[in-house]
Amino acid sequence: MALLHYTLLLAGLVLATAQECDVCHLHHSGQSGVTTGKEVSSAEVFDSGATQCREYQSESCCTQTEASAITLAGLFYDNGDGSDTYTNYGCGPVSATCQAFFIDMQCFHKCDKNAGKFRKFENCQADTVQDDGTYFDGEETDRIPVRASHCNAMFEACKDESYCATAPKNSINEIEDCVYNNWDGTGCKTFKEVWNDGTDMCDNFFETSVQYQADDSISYVMKFPEGDANPNNLVLTDRKYPNTCVGHEVNVTHPHVDAYSGQRVTAEAAGCAANWHQLPGSGHPLNGTAGTAPESECSLCKDCYSDLGFNADAECDAPSSAPSQTPSPAPSGGSSPK
Repeated sequence: MALLHYTLLLAGLVLATAQECDVCHLHHSGQSGVTTGKEVSSAEVFDSGATQCREYQSESCCTQTEASAITLAGLFYDNGDGSDTYTNYGCGPVSATCQAFFIDMQCFHKCDKNAGKFRKFENCQADTVQDDGTYFDGEETDRIPVRASHCNAMFEACKDESYCATAPKNSINEIEDCVYNNWDGTGCKTFKEVWNDGTDMCDNFFETSVQYQADDSISYVMKFPEGDANPNNLVLTDRKYPNTCVGHEVNVTHPHVDAYSGQRVTAEAAGCAANWHQLPGSGHPLNGTAGTAPESECSLCKDCYSDLGFNADAECDAPSSAPSQTPSPAPSGGSSPK
C-alpha cells in the first residue's frame, strides 16, 4: 500500500505544473482542542472518495481527512439527528449551489498556503491569553482579499437562502448563539434581507477575516480547476508570511507525514526540494521568518507571579523555551518516526 501511495504521489507531482513547499502558517483547532493542519504545503493524494478541495493536491496544507471533514451541517441547518438543541432551531437547509461557495472558502482557508500570509495573531498558541482576556487563535485571518467575482456569485446563489442572523453584526460567528435562542424562528432571515450585495456580504458576514477586492491582480480565487497550478501563488508575491508560531516546529528533512503509514517521509519523496526551507518565500525561519515570543509574554508572567507574592524576576528570567530554529538531524532513509 505504501509503495502504491508513493507511486501515485510522484505521478501527481509530474502532472502538476508547479510544486512549491512552503510552511503552513495557519493552525486549525480540531476535536478536543487538538491542533490540526500540516507543517508544509506538500503534495497529497486524494482518492476517489474525496469530493472537495481536490485542486490543492499538488501542494496542500490540508490532508484528505481534513478536507473531507469540511461541512456546513450544524451551522446553517439541522444535522438531521435531532440530538442537538443548537441545530434544532436552525433555519432549514441551504441549497447545494449556495453551500458550494462556503465549502470553497473553507477549502482555501484550510488547504491554500497563501491564506497563512494573513494570519491575524503573531502568537497562535491556543492556551496563551491576550491582553483583552481572549485566547490567541492560530486559524483566524485578517482581511484576506477575496476576488470580487466569488463574492458577487456567492451573493446571487445565496440571496434567497435563510440563516439565523443576530443584530447588529449578523455575522457567521454569531449564528450559533442565534440558533440556540431561535425557538420561535424569528431569527431566520434571507441573505438579501441582511446584505445589499456581494461587497456587503464579504466585508461584513465574515467580519474581518476576508474582504471584497475588485482588483483581480491583488485578490485570491476560492476555487480553480483540478490539475492546474494554484493561481494564488502568483498573487501578492511580495507579501511575506508571518513569523512561525512559538512551538510550531517544522521538520526540515522529513516535513511530510504519509497519510497511509503515519510515518514521516523526506522532502524529496513528498515532491519538495531538499533545500525547500531555504528557497525564497518558503516562510521558514531559516529563510527570514522566525518564531519569537511576544514582548508582552514575560510582562504578563511577572504580573501574575508578583500578585502571588513570588520574586517575579527570578521566576520569569529563566532560559527561553522558544524552540531552536536549527533543524535536528533526521534518520537516514525515506522515513523517520513521527
